[in-house]
Amino acid sequence: MNREHRHLVALVGLGLGALLLLCGCPRANNEEIQVTVTDEGGGEARTPPAESELLALARSEGEVAWYTSITADQAQQFADKFEARYPGVRVQLVRGGTFDLAERVQREISDGQPRADVLHVLDPAIFVSLRQRGQLKYYEAPEAAAVPGAYKDPGYWTGARLVTLGLAYDPKQLPGDRTPQRWRDLLEERFQGKIGLKDAQTAGSAYAQYYFLRERYGVDYWQQTARLRPRIYKTEEDLLDAVASGEILVAAGIMTGSAPGDANGPPPAVKTVLARDGVPLVVGPVAILGAAPHRNAARLLVNYILSRDGQAALRDLLGAYSTRADLAAPQGSPALTTLPLLRPESGWSEYLDKQGALRSEYTRLFHGESE
Repeated sequence: MNREHRHLVALVGLGLGALLLLCGCPRANNEEIQVTVTDEGGGEARTPPAESELLALARSEGEVAWYTSITADQAQQFADKFEARYPGVRVQLVRGGTFDLAERVQREISDGQPRADVLHVLDPAIFVSLRQRGQLKYYEAPEAAAVPGAYKDPGYWTGARLVTLGLAYDPKQLPGDRTPQRWRDLLEERFQGKIGLKDAQTAGSAYAQYYFLRERYGVDYWQQTARLRPRIYKTEEDLLDAVASGEILVAAGIMTGSAPGDANGPPPAVKTVLARDGVPLVVGPVAILGAAPHRNAARLLVNYILSRDGQAALRDLLGAYSTRADLAAPQGSPALTTLPLLRPESGWSEYLDKQGALRSEYTRLFHGESE
């Protein structure tokens, strides 16, 4: 036997010996050996269970706590669809503003009493921060494969909807060439005291608007806006009602997509328009919390949210764009590829890094005007 042949035999022998050591003694009842691979986040990655197996596990838990910034009635309609598809798994709905929910999640974690299973709010920075602190559960949802890489951090969070922000006004109050078409149009003196903004202290979409327009035009844009004494509103509904009543002339930062007269859309008299000088695009991720009490029901809900059926339901309920590449734009909305979108040039980590300073800056400029 030549030298190379002896080396090959030795290597094969070592491999067989290692296999025997791994297997140990024969297992009773033909017990199956499961091999798991530790992922970078310290959890365990394995082939996801079949939906039938996951449903059985979720039913044994009985419920899933879903924390979301979607309006209460829209979120309930979506939860009803989930419960109809998966009987035996009840959705415990907790609704609030983006930053209010983020603070609630942190309080629960700090108190050692985590209650949230699944979080969905309009601010990717929150999810970047949660991951950095090790507070997200690693789970590679099968349906996440249909979502482009720009809208996810694989295994941790995945974009569940995309929201475009625009302007809303009453054509009777602002007819023809008096209609604002650009964000900079709002700096005209005729809008003194007549601009409405959603509060960026609580709303993720409002902070996104502040961030993107500051990136485009600098802090001077918001300083000039503040001198016009805009009115600040807590909810989108209050903002739209203020336009319809004539309390303000323009609502800046409205989530577009819902048709006028829809239950959660603008009143029939109000028109929305996407600004020609840039359309802020807000990503709303979904993720499972690391200390989720109902982790299997959480996986089932995330799978449904990201599925084609779930995404179509969110799109049709909210007028939001899906993150999936295989779903069309909301009815009556332009394709995203046709819009001058405003997105973070350097990724979501920079978006997070600037958030503390910019939210403080916003507070200094506008908090005194809050209603």
